[in-house]
Amino acid sequence: MGFITKYGSFWGQLPVTSGRIFWVANSATYTVEGRSYTASDGNDGLSPERAFLTLDYAIGQCTANTGDVIVLLPGAHSWTATVAIDVAGITITGLPRGSLSTGSDHGPGALRHAASVTTSAAATVLTVTAANTEIAYIHVIPVTAQAGIDVGAANVNIHDCTFDMATPAESTSTFGISITAATSLLRVANCYVSSDGSQGGFIDDSAGSDTITLTNSVIENCTVQLSGTSAWADVMVFASGASNVVIRDCDFNHVSGAIMTDVIDLTGNTKDYGILVTRCIVPVGSDGVQASATSDVQLAINYIATIEAGTGGTLVS
Repeated sequence: MGFITKYGSFWGQLPVTSGRIFWVANSATYTVEGRSYTASDGNDGLSPERAFLTLDYAIGQCTANTGDVIVLLPGAHSWTATVAIDVAGITITGLPRGSLSTGSDHGPGALRHAASVTTSAAATVLTVTAANTEIAYIHVIPVTAQAGIDVGAANVNIHDCTFDMATPAESTSTFGISITAATSLLRVANCYVSSDGSQGGFIDDSAGSDTITLTNSVIENCTVQLSGTSAWADVMVFASGASNVVIRDCDFNHVSGAIMTDVIDLTGNTKDYGILVTRCIVPVGSDGVQASATSDVQLAINYIATIEAGTGGTLVS
């Protein structure tokens, strides 16, 4: 098999780990390297030929904070309820497509990843309740009026994922990433988001109160696009107690006939200088940042685009 090296990586790429690697198939019968295998939670999950059938079972086999990794094999993974990530210090990843992230100021583009995750229930797809969780290289499809990922733990790293917010029916309660409990050290990077119409925020803490805070966190290098004919009222929402949050190098765009009304909405987030927004580009006709008071947000080098023969961009102030 060409999947695992003695250093614990697949195809010579990430993740490098001293823990175990568990594999999860998308269906009871699946194919690897042209051969058919049977997935089962009765397997040991330790190689692609002996994959588990469910992510929930794989999480239960992990040991906290030892570097264990769960790899979702290519295909559409769907469950009948939310999957709780309740073991600390694990990584859940798909197989990377295209080149790996290089830390540049550009997101991964529109290339969706080979492993998609959703649920057939009216529930969040992934619920993170354990600290030190990493989620990477998967395609997240929320269901209507639910979140793709609920974050309620510290030190969560979500990177190089794609989010399909166009498939769910329009609902302002549909979120990409929802902050549901006091959270620090959240990192969201290199994500691509596609939305169709009036959904909730790609990142949204409005389900909380001022006691549910997001602190010491970074959102960077993401590309967010809106298609369709309905306005998207609030693309990113920080309505609770966000403090020391940096949003940088994110690009937003909509098509003619639809508009991102408020790209970053801080209404109700009354922490002086709580959020720094820098080097972001927002589309024609949008309000780049909406806040309750000017002191609630710091702005540096952000531009609202203009059409050809315009000024080349208007500074967000």
